[in-house]
Amino acid sequence: MSISQHPDLPPKGWPERTLAVAGAVMFTMTFLAILAGVFSRYFNLHGFEWSFEIATLGFIWVTFIGTVIAEIRHENVRFQGLANLLPAAVQRGLDAFASLALLCISGWLLYSGSAFIARTGWAPTPVLRWPAGLSSAALVSAAAMLAVLALIRLIRLTRSGVRP
Repeated sequence: MSISQHPDLPPKGWPERTLAVAGAVMFTMTFLAILAGVFSRYFNLHGFEWSFEIATLGFIWVTFIGTVIAEIRHENVRFQGLANLLPAAVQRGLDAFASLALLCISGWLLYSGSAFIARTGWAPTPVLRWPAGLSSAALVSAAAMLAVLALIRLIRLTRSGVRP
C-alpha cells in the first residue's frame, strides 16, 4: 500500500483497484437509478418507485468504499504537515496511535453493525422487499477492511519500524 500524493493518480495494488471498480459500479448504479427516478417523475411514468431505493443502497456502498480507499491512500483527515515537523520517533508513535484508534473504532463498528444486522437485517425494504441488511453490510465490510488495514500498519510499525 502506498501513499498517493495526488488523488487523481490511478489505484495501486489489487485491493485498491478492486475497491475502485466496485465503487465505480455502485456509483454508476446510483446515477442510473436516480436518472430513472427523475425521468419517471418528469414524464409521470409508473413502476419506477424502486429507483430511489436502489439509489440509496448504491450511495451507502459508494460512501463506505470511498472511505476505505481514502484510508488506503492516507487521504483521510490527517495532520501530516504538523507531524512531519516532529522527530521520527514521535512520528512513528503518532502513526501507532492512529492505527490503534482506527483498529478500536473499526472493532466497535464491526460489533455494532453486526448487532444491528442481527436485529434488523432480514426486515424487508419498503419497495423491493430486499433485506435491509444490504445497506448495513456496507458498514460492516468497510469496518472489517479498515481493521485489517490498521492491523497491517501496526505489524509493519512494530516489526520494522517503517511508517505506513
